[in-house]
Amino acid sequence: MVGSDDFEARSADFLSWLSSRSCTVSPKIQLADLRRHGAGRGVVAIQDIAEGEALFSIPRSNILSAATSSLSTAAPQVLDQLDPWSSLIVTMIYEYLRGSDGAWKPYFDVLPVSFNTLMFWSQEELANLQASAVTQKIGKAHADETFKEAIIPLIRNHAGAFFPDGTGTSVSDDELLALAHRMGSTIMAYAFDIEQEDNAGKDVDEDGYASEEEEADLPKGMVPLADMLNADADKNNARLHYGADALTMEALRDIRAGEELFNDYGPLPRSDLLRRYGYVTSLYEKYDVVELQTELIVGVARGEGRLSADELDAKLGYLEEEGLQEAGYDIHRNPLDPEDEFSIFDEEMRVLLATLLLPQAEFERIKRKGKLPKPNVTHEMAQILQKAVQLRKSQYQTSLEEDRRLTSSGVSSPRLKMALAVRIGEKAILAMAGQVLERALEQGNLLKRNGDDDDGNGAAKRRKID
Repeated sequence: MVGSDDFEARSADFLSWLSSRSCTVSPKIQLADLRRHGAGRGVVAIQDIAEGEALFSIPRSNILSAATSSLSTAAPQVLDQLDPWSSLIVTMIYEYLRGSDGAWKPYFDVLPVSFNTLMFWSQEELANLQASAVTQKIGKAHADETFKEAIIPLIRNHAGAFFPDGTGTSVSDDELLALAHRMGSTIMAYAFDIEQEDNAGKDVDEDGYASEEEEADLPKGMVPLADMLNADADKNNARLHYGADALTMEALRDIRAGEELFNDYGPLPRSDLLRRYGYVTSLYEKYDVVELQTELIVGVARGEGRLSADELDAKLGYLEEEGLQEAGYDIHRNPLDPEDEFSIFDEEMRVLLATLLLPQAEFERIKRKGKLPKPNVTHEMAQILQKAVQLRKSQYQTSLEEDRRLTSSGVSSPRLKMALAVRIGEKAILAMAGQVLERALEQGNLLKRNGDDDDGNGAAKRRKID
């Protein structure tokens, strides 16, 4: 662990470095040591701050990215071969290896060197997540393949740029692999998607957040100081704005002296919070989801004897053409529509089921019209969902009650605690979903078939399902 004096010295050097690079920081805030709260560095207000007030401003030239790194001139052909994600990894490796001769050393000195993200968990530790779908999203094997087959050879082929002092031969491939993982994880936890202006050209939701697919195509950059803000879904009081020449963090509301400044990651479930940032917090519990695999839903539907193999292929193929075929769909902790308790089930999931249950002639009719069935939950859909939810629960090795007892008995391992929080959240959602379906089936007021409440054909005009 970094000693207190060294910790403070690095923070002071970092702030001096920011000042030397034309960054402006409000005298009303300071970089604070929050390790006693388990939060590392953070930013706190030392004077009252008004809503809309600028907290700090970082010139675009001070964003660490492929465009601002000297690598773009030292070996421009390197970056031409890479996607935005890999480009930033290689850029950060290059700047880190320059050490004291590099322009970014004071910044690297305040960035973490170890992580709790799932990429660094052992197989035994990952097993504690049980059947959580997050274990399928870690991508370590793919990352290893990319680093070993693309990034490390690229560094070796341009050793003169990466190791100008000729020390490259003393750095092993394993060391470069570890460095690539470290930089990749730093980017995962700290990087921003860099826009020309506020959300320019970016398909975002009403809160200003883009999907991971949309983020993947955006230029990545490390924004010093902005990445020092911790995140809180409820206490979020600052937002980064993208200007033509600089990125400015502004107060979203009045902030009192002594308050910490918080950014927000958007509506991330705790499983993704753990995967991307290496921690969990009850503040993001409301965003928890559990994935119900398409294979599981289809298996139950086929078990009803309503679908031949050819019919199934035709219906799944049509859904894929319409952009609705996924490997799995989410069940949410809270209804997306407060007036519809079935909106805990992804709309795409309900459309999938409604499509699978359509008589073949009716399916052919709506397909010709380029339509989709409405996502209304029918009696038969509820029965299939109920069975699918029960099967999903059985994929976990322990029950919700057992996990809660284990948690209350006291767990010393931090990673086990986090795994328990994730799997308890997912099992609680499955229990709640089962109750919703059981209640609806007992009441007996569900539609017998999709379309009984409209024009009789159950079809709705094709629309974008967000």
